[in-house]
Amino acid sequence: MSMMNIQMKLNAYIQQLQAPSSIWQDLPLRIKGPIVIALPLTILLLSLLSLYLHEKQAAILENKLRVALQNQRDIQAVHTQLVEASTGVRDYLLTGEKSFLNFYFQANQKLASTLSKLEAELEDEEQIARLSRIKPLVNQNLADLAKLASSNLEIDNTALVKQFSVQGKTLNNLRTLIEEMSTREAKLVADDQKQVNYERQRNINLTIISALAGILGTLASAWVFSRTIVKRVQLIRDSAAHLARGEALALPSISQDELGQLAHELDQAAQLLTNSMYEANLAKLQAQEANAEKSIFLSRTSHELRTPLNAILGFAHLLETDLADLKQKESLSMISAAGKHLLKLIDQVLDIARIESGDMQIDIQACDISTLLDEATHFMHPLAKARDIQIKTYYPPDLVIATDRQRLLQIVLNLISNALKYGPAHAKVYVQAYKKDDKVIIEIADEGKGIPKSMHHRVFTPFERLGAENTKVEGVGLGLALSNQMMAALGGEIHIASDKSLFQLTLPYKQLAETPEPAIDEPSTLNSISLRHQAKILYVEDNPSNRALIEAIIARNANFHLYAVSTIQEAKSFLVKSTPDIALIDLNLPDGSGVNLVEHIQNNAKHAHIPILILSADATPASIGRLKRMGIHEYFTKPLDIAAFNQTLNKLLNSIEKNERKADS
Repeated sequence: MSMMNIQMKLNAYIQQLQAPSSIWQDLPLRIKGPIVIALPLTILLLSLLSLYLHEKQAAILENKLRVALQNQRDIQAVHTQLVEASTGVRDYLLTGEKSFLNFYFQANQKLASTLSKLEAELEDEEQIARLSRIKPLVNQNLADLAKLASSNLEIDNTALVKQFSVQGKTLNNLRTLIEEMSTREAKLVADDQKQVNYERQRNINLTIISALAGILGTLASAWVFSRTIVKRVQLIRDSAAHLARGEALALPSISQDELGQLAHELDQAAQLLTNSMYEANLAKLQAQEANAEKSIFLSRTSHELRTPLNAILGFAHLLETDLADLKQKESLSMISAAGKHLLKLIDQVLDIARIESGDMQIDIQACDISTLLDEATHFMHPLAKARDIQIKTYYPPDLVIATDRQRLLQIVLNLISNALKYGPAHAKVYVQAYKKDDKVIIEIADEGKGIPKSMHHRVFTPFERLGAENTKVEGVGLGLALSNQMMAALGGEIHIASDKSLFQLTLPYKQLAETPEPAIDEPSTLNSISLRHQAKILYVEDNPSNRALIEAIIARNANFHLYAVSTIQEAKSFLVKSTPDIALIDLNLPDGSGVNLVEHIQNNAKHAHIPILILSADATPASIGRLKRMGIHEYFTKPLDIAAFNQTLNKLLNSIEKNERKADS
């Protein structure tokens, strides 16, 4: 029976010990948090208060020490000034030089202020008593010195010696008292220094104790925090990691505070979240596959559309140059215009697709706004002339910002083109630019009525022409949509006026360190250069129309001989037998990628010096960048810019001619 009573009491005692722990576990975090934080803060504040009080006492003692040290210096200064005054009068009487009296007068002035300062600062009763005895003696000594200084230099020596004797006796008494003051003040300084050292040592000890107390308090708080909060948070975190991997959860709820409730709710939500993650991952995979298919489609579409346009626009350009009949030239101009319009449409569709897929690359460089707008208005001059429209420009000559010049030029050209096409004929179009705060504003306006505010939300919708599709004005409604997305990519905005026909471009005002120098135009036709032999061009292309175009271009210069092949294997066979001066390669070949042929040429020591030109319908920035990083000389996209192609050939011809001259010399 007694054993049972003992067991019952023991169990009751254990329950009493566990009760506070259970109460603490169930306390809300809004109460636990302040308690855990307040414990080390309270210890820290009490320690800081104690340190402050002792530091204040130490500061008082240090100030007392500083005063004592200053008093010691002032006592020594009184002695020094008395000696200087006496020496100045004596030297005057011995030499007759009145300049020695300056020492007396200076010492006389300093003594009064020094004694007054000592009288104000002294706190020790003994020192105050000595100072009260010194002051009359100082006055007596100064009076004796004044009498000597004013006496006749021809006075009897006996009388002079008597006066010096009286003054010297007074000075000796002063010296005795001053030495006593110095000794006493030195003792006071030593006592003060001892007190300061003691207080400082006590502060160091107190700081160590406070630091230890703060560390112990922090450790205690950390232990409480870890036991009650951190471990449970870690459990929930680990459970969330399991949940992220789609694994089942089994969270125990050991308390009724917020963390316990969170664990319970997380456990309930686990299944729903797992299902949601599965659906999200599935949607992500589908989006990635769709984006990859979209990129492949864009690349193939670009290639298939640009390849025939290369022959159409290229031969049209050559025929316009060759034909003399005006009607035939007019027909060719219409063919070229239609082809360029189709090319513009293709580029706009592909640009919009690239922006939407995040593939559009922005090339930030220093851009002179005045030069850009001059170039844009120059391009638009033929269209303005056709409709009898004057383009008025207003912009400062030194407005330079950091942006993608080519993209901004494309946007400005589109807006000016719209103003010229849709605005009234026989009128004016206004182009102006200015800086406002941290923004650069470009405005394009015409004299038309503008776009009603009710239609503004439709302006930047692809293929939306706002009723212009019923007119004879050429267009498909992609320009503004593309311009708006490009402006967003450049960090700017397009605004439309409600009361007039005005579009406003707003760009952030950023600058680069240097402004690029304008490019120097070169001739767009092939030069006639006299070479010892024809320069050999190896052209690798399987499309007959593209081969015919390049053959027609090269045939116009006797310095070149074109060797055209259709496959990589044929090109390699040619390279075994001969070394061309230039290699012109298409990327899409029947037996592989032209990149493989580029690598073959660059890795062969015999052919590594050959400049490589790429002519491809793949106009994606990724392909162009990759080939340029490989070290090709130039990358041309289809349709071929014949003028730029001829400029490049001119440079290479000049290089070949220079090499021949060096060989001859």
